[in-house]
Amino acid sequence: MKQAKPCQTMPSYSILSNVFYFHRHAYREYPRLAFYHLVSVLGRILLPVSGILMPGLVLSMVEKGEWIPGMAVIALAGFSILLCQSLVQQVQSRMYFCENFFRTILLNEAVLKQMKCLYQYVEYDEQKNITRRAYQSLGGGDTAVSYRMLACPRDLIVNIACFFLYSTVLALLHPWLIALLLLLSVINYAILHIRNQWQLAFRQEFAQSDREIQYLLNAFSDKTLAKDVRVFAMNRWLLDFRGQIFQKRLRLEKKNNRRIFFTDFLQLLLNVLRNGLAYGYLIASCLQGHITPASFLVYFGAITGFSSFITGIVDTYSSLKLANADASCVRAHMDLPEIGEESPAPDALYRQPARIEFRDVSFSYGEKKIYDHFNLVIQPGEKIALLGVNGAGKTTLVKLLCGLYRPDAGSILINGVDLSDLQGSTLYRLFSVVFQDAAIFPYPMGTNISFQRAENTDYEQVWNALKDAGLEKIFREKQIDENSYMTRIAFEDGIELSGGQAQKFLLARALYKNGNILILDEPTSALDPIAESEIYQEYVKLARERTSLFISHRLASTRFSDRILFLENGKIKEEGTHEQLMALGGSYAHMFEVQSHYYKEESEDAGDVG
Repeated sequence: MKQAKPCQTMPSYSILSNVFYFHRHAYREYPRLAFYHLVSVLGRILLPVSGILMPGLVLSMVEKGEWIPGMAVIALAGFSILLCQSLVQQVQSRMYFCENFFRTILLNEAVLKQMKCLYQYVEYDEQKNITRRAYQSLGGGDTAVSYRMLACPRDLIVNIACFFLYSTVLALLHPWLIALLLLLSVINYAILHIRNQWQLAFRQEFAQSDREIQYLLNAFSDKTLAKDVRVFAMNRWLLDFRGQIFQKRLRLEKKNNRRIFFTDFLQLLLNVLRNGLAYGYLIASCLQGHITPASFLVYFGAITGFSSFITGIVDTYSSLKLANADASCVRAHMDLPEIGEESPAPDALYRQPARIEFRDVSFSYGEKKIYDHFNLVIQPGEKIALLGVNGAGKTTLVKLLCGLYRPDAGSILINGVDLSDLQGSTLYRLFSVVFQDAAIFPYPMGTNISFQRAENTDYEQVWNALKDAGLEKIFREKQIDENSYMTRIAFEDGIELSGGQAQKFLLARALYKNGNILILDEPTSALDPIAESEIYQEYVKLARERTSLFISHRLASTRFSDRILFLENGKIKEEGTHEQLMALGGSYAHMFEVQSHYYKEESEDAGDVG
């Protein structure tokens, strides 16, 4: 069965589409925001217009000697302007709060989307880079993409409306003046467009630099690296490496700033030329008597405002184009298909023990093919050991089985039910899994095992799971109970487990879930040989009445398995029992001999020391 692959390139969204997208979501969260936007836009249009008309009106009345009517008009107009300013400020204050809180809501929705979408979008696809950029663009405060996609359209409407209003005033002076100002503004836009193209070209380099700097920050604050730093005297090396990274970033910043300075300087020259010509013409007209002093004030304010609004249109539209690239990343992330919560489950699905079948399955990481028409049948109740060198596809097979990845082609069936027809918890409740990189959260021990609320947790089952995983005794001795907080991330008195204890804790979590299919991905890699042997002895009991898969590099585990699958390059190179594969004398036998020889040498060395 053919499955949909993740998107490899970011979809293209128009500016208008993205503007509507962010406004629609903002108004859904804050319906009053639409009213705030309307009042803000109207107020910001009326205030500049009244600003250029007031000086001329006052001077005109002074020239005519109309003192009393003039004072009344000035008082009324001044009061109206103050009232309008106060209203606009109040609205903008509330608007600012709503828009910044909306950014937090979007960021939370983005995180939630990442938890709901297919795991392959999160882990390996190009979508991972798009998601990282979406998070970065939402976390910038007033520079966040959500704020810019709401603010820039408002600014653009205000500037365009004022542009036309001021053009009407200037058209009374001379039409060619508007044409000249527009021509110079078009040139100004072309310069800004070039600057934006340069900035877009630098984004990849800045993104790479940000990743390198972030890695350094994490490395310097990661206590797990502290031992290596001291033992290997890495201080100087790390400082030199930091210097190289920062020098590289400094060169990048200088190169970018030089280009920005060049374009800003050209813009400054154009603005001086544009305003100089306009003001020169206006002064000459006043001196020659073509316009009155009152008209001079009105036209002077109109030219000043006209120039600023043209600059505002150009700058705002350029900023909107830059923000649109980030907005497209946010939408590409938010439009990811989600895993459904539930789906109808045939009774046969949960039949124990389960039968598993990979039927003509193909899967690739981008261009890298992992499985090509892969077939495998695991009989009900079988204990399977998956072995192979690194990169053979063992963990990928487990992720496909658990529904974290979707195959490119073919189908995976459990008790005859195709996994592609199942959604969310309907599928996930089948599995008890211990992955290599699972996490222990800073929550109480009991709920850390159950992943349920305290009132829904069966604490007797928790302790039974800890007992089966080999942790009950040590927890009792150290007085660790179900309410003890784990890790010291959030609590100074939190319980820190050793590497081996952490793996046993994760095993207990899997046993508590009691899924039909038990999957252990390198569960003993951090255990000492004695603890590992104990886990292996418990393995048969843990896997009782379950179909189980066991991934390990240590071949001692294979003796407890019904069948061993030795994977190589996405194919089953060898399969059989331990005795059968040893008799075959192939890759498995060679790997077993290497490991057993190593353990034998260790034992002999220990005997010599004694």
